[in-house]
Amino acid sequence: MMQVIFETDAAEFLKKNGAYLENREAEHNLILSLSHAALAKQSKGEKSDIRFATLMNDDEFVVAAVQTPPHNVVLSRATAPEIEPLADALAEKGWAFPGIVGPAGEASTFADRWALKTGQKSVEYMDQIIYSLKQILLPPMAEGHSRFAKPEEQKTVASWILKFAQDALPKSEQMTQADAEKRAAESIASERLMVWDVDGVARAQAGFSGTANVARINMVYTPPEERGRGYASAVVADISQRQLDAGKKMCCLYADARNPVSNSIYRKIGYEFVGRSSLYVLEKKS
Repeated sequence: MMQVIFETDAAEFLKKNGAYLENREAEHNLILSLSHAALAKQSKGEKSDIRFATLMNDDEFVVAAVQTPPHNVVLSRATAPEIEPLADALAEKGWAFPGIVGPAGEASTFADRWALKTGQKSVEYMDQIIYSLKQILLPPMAEGHSRFAKPEEQKTVASWILKFAQDALPKSEQMTQADAEKRAAESIASERLMVWDVDGVARAQAGFSGTANVARINMVYTPPEERGRGYASAVVADISQRQLDAGKKMCCLYADARNPVSNSIYRKIGYEFVGRSSLYVLEKKS
């Protein structure tokens, strides 16, 4: 019998579903990252605003949805095509979110059912390719070297993060200047943002996060005046190698399927196709 289990305890959710999610960790890296971040907060006695909904068929996992309100709902890969009961249950529970993120087929099925159940239609905003890497094929080839971003570069980094968001994310996920500055400060302080340095000047950037086993490369950005010189490719390759050298079993990243340049760059570095992920943006409720 189909049933949906709702919970807010990250430890319990991972205990029951972690093995399945980690079996395809490149595809589930966002869900696992959100869950482990919530687990870290909970272990410190801090409040975590994460919530989980898992569709089960008797005792068998079918699909899970994770959300940190008010952000997008994130879907796992499903073990069966019939995931509509999950959308029904979330609608009946009153869940609200600006968008749906997940494997292409699951996100499409969920979005269609959500529209039928709630009347809230959506449009596919982004078609992404999920890549993973276990060995670098092409080392950094550009002049210069990578290094961690410095505190005195916070203003520059914040402007790049803001521009990255404006170029890549829907309106519901856009940042304010204050948001970008906070993200920049946190990323620099935690040494999770690197730049490609030429003659002492940052020319491109890339960040990284993820889990204990898998590093997720993100926030890859080169300002227009510095493009075409291989800086983004170089910093991504360098970060990826550093993460593998530090003991990660793989790196992963998401690339816009409509951008042939970035996809070609990642493949040359050694990133291999894993699957496709879609982002559906929901229309605002009247």
